[in-house]
Amino acid sequence: MMKKLFIACLLFLAVTVCKSPEKLIQEGNYDAAIDRSIKIILKNKADNDDKALLEKAFLLANQRDQDRARVLIAEDKPENWDEIYQLYTALSNRQAEIQKVLPLEIHDKPFQYKHIDYTASIVEAKTRAADYFYSHGKTLMQQQNKESYREAYYNFLKAREYRGSAYTDIDQLISTAEDLGISRVLVEIINQSHNGLPAGFNDNILNFSTSGLNSAWVEYDLTSSGDDYDYFITVIIGNIVVSPENILSWEYQRRKTVPDGYTYELDRRGNVKKDSLGNDIKIPKYKELTCTVYARKLSKSAKILGEMEFVAAPEQLILRIPIDGGSYFEHISGRAVGNPDALEPDDFQLIHNLPVPYPDDISMIYDCSQQLEREVYNAIYDNRGLIR
Repeated sequence: MMKKLFIACLLFLAVTVCKSPEKLIQEGNYDAAIDRSIKIILKNKADNDDKALLEKAFLLANQRDQDRARVLIAEDKPENWDEIYQLYTALSNRQAEIQKVLPLEIHDKPFQYKHIDYTASIVEAKTRAADYFYSHGKTLMQQQNKESYREAYYNFLKAREYRGSAYTDIDQLISTAEDLGISRVLVEIINQSHNGLPAGFNDNILNFSTSGLNSAWVEYDLTSSGDDYDYFITVIIGNIVVSPENILSWEYQRRKTVPDGYTYELDRRGNVKKDSLGNDIKIPKYKELTCTVYARKLSKSAKILGEMEFVAAPEQLILRIPIDGGSYFEHISGRAVGNPDALEPDDFQLIHNLPVPYPDDISMIYDCSQQLEREVYNAIYDNRGLIR
């Protein structure tokens, strides 16, 4: 998602840079038009029309911001002061930006404008905005809910940014609002089966990092810290099934014909025949090799069935979903009776597998925790939007 947003921003900037100042003015994007015109002028590539577009964009931008500031001041609402501060800051910065190309002549006439010192207006607006954020943050804290605490936190941050030294308790207010605004989630495991769980089983299920789950206002705990929790995610171990120890035996035979020396071809008198070069004529001999492989496969499985409950404190069930985890043991071994030269490469691998014992039930159950860990993490990740 962040990658797509980044790419979209780059495309927007690329399109904006490519647009002409005239097009940007038509769209009401005056500051972008000013920036583009200044770059053209600084490259000594501007004609009178380019300079006129800079003047037009500058005057239109100032008129828009000044009109908006007057309206906001006339409304006499304390929440308006932050926007007023932003407008005066933009007006001041725009005047500083235009200084890069002054003096400037357009059609043999100097570009002139009434310079305004916005310092006092900026300071007043910033002070009043800070006071609003400070007092509004305190009002929000009185509502005593997560959303208001979080909004208060951002208000206090603004108050500190604008005028932090004026409020001696601002750091404490920020800390309190942040602490109260965080939703804390405890992930816990309950065994409702009739089986005892191996040592370390619970720890193995919760053996994942919460860094990919935590967000600005949500924290997950895998062990109880004694704090009050806003949500509980409970992993309920329901039924544990371990299969019997199964064994499957079979056998097969390999046959292979291989050279086994030679004999001589004889004539009717019993003499060895000769070829055209005077060499004895030989007849290859063959023999058949056989080997029987006796194989067996041991298998055993374990499965844990359960569910996960997402609960908002004190006892509001949000979601219940099934989960399961399993482990499987399989071992194939064999022995050969007969001539091993008749065997194929795969047969050698089989007969070199030494017999092993079956794992015990406790080990099989413990191995289920590895799959359950992935199930639990994915369930929390996929449903993290439920935690607010």
